[in-house]
Amino acid sequence: MPLAPARWFGVDASHPFGKVVRYIGASVVATICSEATFVLLYGAAHVSPGWSSVVAWFAGAVPNFWLSRRWAWRRTGGVSLRRELAPYAVIILATLALATVTTSAVDALLRHLGTSASVRVTLAAVAFFAVYVVMFGLRFVLLDRLFKRLTHHEAETRGETT
Repeated sequence: MPLAPARWFGVDASHPFGKVVRYIGASVVATICSEATFVLLYGAAHVSPGWSSVVAWFAGAVPNFWLSRRWAWRRTGGVSLRRELAPYAVIILATLALATVTTSAVDALLRHLGTSASVRVTLAAVAFFAVYVVMFGLRFVLLDRLFKRLTHHEAETRGETT
């Protein structure tokens, strides 16, 4: 099976929808990494929801950056710390903050209500996932603008027109 997610669904790489499909593929991989890490830490290891969110965020952020960059936006070569990594970090740090606040609030509410640990883990995991679903579209738009701007800048630097 090819590694390019657009090919999984028979979408040609040059098709405008191909970028969205490739982004979805990268996001699915990152979401699985994040969600599994959150459930293992919060549910099995009994780590606080805040710290579980931070570690889970990192577990998804790293593959998300590399896979989105490579699959969705077809960028290869070296990474510019200032032009690529810093803006990406700002975008995903906002997601981290929202996920941490949300899961901590859900945990606090459920503890106050006296719910069982299994219900708390399930609902906190749902809240963690919901934050990423909500931020999915916003991240795509922001990352698309970022990578388009970088591609345009690089073409100008080489003396090409876009």
